[in-house]
Amino acid sequence: MKLSTCPKGHFYDADKYASCPYCVPQDEAEAVTEALNVTMEDFSTRAPSTGASAAGAVQQPVSVQTSGAAQQAASGQTSAVVPTSEKRRTAFVNTAVSGWEEPEEDENCTVGYYAQVIGVEPVVGWMVCIKGAYRGESFKLKSGRNFIGRAANMDIVLGADQSVSRLRHAAVVYDPKSRAFIVAAGDARELCYLNGEVVVTSQKLKAYDVLTLGNTELMLIPLCGEKFSWDDASEKNGVNR
Repeated sequence: MKLSTCPKGHFYDADKYASCPYCVPQDEAEAVTEALNVTMEDFSTRAPSTGASAAGAVQQPVSVQTSGAAQQAASGQTSAVVPTSEKRRTAFVNTAVSGWEEPEEDENCTVGYYAQVIGVEPVVGWMVCIKGAYRGESFKLKSGRNFIGRAANMDIVLGADQSVSRLRHAAVVYDPKSRAFIVAAGDARELCYLNGEVVVTSQKLKAYDVLTLGNTELMLIPLCGEKFSWDDASEKNGVNR
C-alpha cells in the first residue's frame, strides 16, 4: 500500500488509484453545478422575451365556429319554436287531465248581456255551499249559464269533491229578460238534485233552493229578480242599452 496525499489533503492508496478518488466526484459535481449556473443565467437573460411571446400567444383570440342556434343562445336571443305536433300533444294532455283546452284567439269575443248594458259582467246572485268540502264559501253567478264541475274552466269549481263530474255536472242559468233563475241538468252521467228531487228537465229556482251535486249542497242566494235588476240600475243612471 502506497499512502499518498492529494493537494486538498485527502489520503488515498496510490497503488489502487491514479488520482484522489475523493476529489474526482467533487470536481464532477462542481462542473455540473457550474454548468447549471450558466444555463440558469442564460435562461434568465432570455426569459422576458420568451414570457412576452407566451403572453402574446395566450392573448390572441381563438376563433370558434358556432352554429346560429348556439350564437343566439349565447346572446340571449333564443326564440323557442314549438312544433305543431308538440302543441297538439300539450293540448291533448291538458284536456285529458283537467278537461281544459287552450282557447283559440278570437278578436270578436262574445260579450255578456249586462256587459253591453253597464260595461262589466256583474254578479246576479250566489250559490252558497251549506254542506261539503266548500261549506261556508260562496260562488258568484253571472248572467247566462254558470256551469258546475271539478275542472278549472268551470264557472263554479268543486275540485275537492271527487263525486262531482269534472265537466258540466249541472248548470245554473240566469235569464235577465224574465229575471228568473233556472237549473239545468248537465252532460254528465252523475245526477243533480233540486230540494231532494232529481233534475231531469230544466226547472225554475227560487231563493234558498238547494242543489245537491255529489257530496256538495249549494243554496241559491239571488241578487237580481223581481225587486232588482241591473237594467233598472242602468236606467236610473241614464245608461242606454
